Amino acid sequence: MLIFSFHKSAAGKQPGLLKVLSVNLAVLIVLLFLGEMIFRMVHFPFDPQKAPSENAIARFDRDLGWAYLPDIAKNVNFGNSVKPVFTNEQGIRVPAQGYKFSPTAPSVLFIGCSFTMGHGLSYEESFVGQFASLPGNPWQTVNLGVQGYGTDQSLLALEKFAPAFNTKVVVYTFIDDHVIRNGNHDRRLLYPRLLFLGTKPLFGLNDKQELVLEKKPSLYRDYHNSYLWDAVRMKVGPLLGLFPPHPEKLTHELIRQMNNYCRERGIRFVMLNWRLSKAGYNNFGGLGVEVIDSLENAPADWPAMREPGGPHPNAEGGRHIVELLRDHLRRM
Repeated sequence: MLIFSFHKSAAGKQPGLLKVLSVNLAVLIVLLFLGEMIFRMVHFPFDPQKAPSENAIARFDRDLGWAYLPDIAKNVNFGNSVKPVFTNEQGIRVPAQGYKFSPTAPSVLFIGCSFTMGHGLSYEESFVGQFASLPGNPWQTVNLGVQGYGTDQSLLALEKFAPAFNTKVVVYTFIDDHVIRNGNHDRRLLYPRLLFLGTKPLFGLNDKQELVLEKKPSLYRDYHNSYLWDAVRMKVGPLLGLFPPHPEKLTHELIRQMNNYCRERGIRFVMLNWRLSKAGYNNFGGLGVEVIDSLENAPADWPAMREPGGPHPNAEGGRHIVELLRDHLRRM
C-alpha cells in the first residue's frame, strides 16, 4: 500500500515537473536566440574595421584559406612602408614582373608566413631574396611564404608546389605564433577587428595520433557560427586557460609530416626557428628534424632588428638568418 501510494504520488508530480522543465527550456532557447540576434546586430564580438595587408594581393582559396593572386605587379601598403610585390602565374612572390621559374632547375623552396614572404620589405630585402642573391648559390630560390600562414597551411603549400619544381631543399620558417594559428579555424577569434577573406584549414589528431583535416576553409557567407558562443569563448576561455588553443602536439605532428614528406622524396628538410630571445618556443626534441636556431651567433641587437611598429624582421635581421642558413647548407 505504501509502495502504491508512493508511485501514485510520484506519477502525479511528474507531469508538473516536465511542464516546468519544458517551459524553462523554451525560455532558455528564446533568450539564446535573442542574445544571438542582438550580438549580430551590434557586431559583437566581430566588428571588422580594417583589412590586413594581404587582402590587397590575395584571394580566398578552398584548400589553403587564402593565397596570393597570380601575375601581380603592385605597390603594397604594409602599414609602415610601401613596397612593390610581384607574383608569377602561380601566385608565388617573385623578384620582378614576368619572372619565370624553371621546372627542372635544382630548387630550394621556402615555406612559412609573413617572415618568409618578406612583409614590409622588397623582394631583394627579404631574407629569401638575400639568399637568392648569394654568390655561387647553386639553387633556384622559390618563396612560398604567405602572410598569416601557420604550420598547417605551410604543409599544404609544400604538398601543392613541391611537385612543380625539381625540389632539393625545403626551408620552413617557424615562429611562436604558428602554434596558436594551428589551433585556429576562424582568424576573427584572434583578431575580431580585422576583415578576413574566409576561414582557414584546421587539422586535428585522431585516436592513433595521426593528422586528419577536420575543417576545410570556407567563405564567411558559407560559414555558420554563433556570435554568442564565440564571445563566451573569447571572454571566458582565457580565464580558464582554454583560449586561444595552443596545440603543441598537433604542431609537432605537422612538422613531422613535412619532414616525412620531404624524406620520402629525397628532399632535405630544414626548419628555421625564428625567435628573438631564449623565451621563444624551442621544444622540438625528438622530432628528428634539422633545426637552425636564429639565436645562434646572433648579434647583440638581434631583438631590435625588426620593422618599426611590428614583429617582422628588417633587412638587417634577414642578413643574419641568411648567414646561418648559408653555413648550415654548406655543412650539408
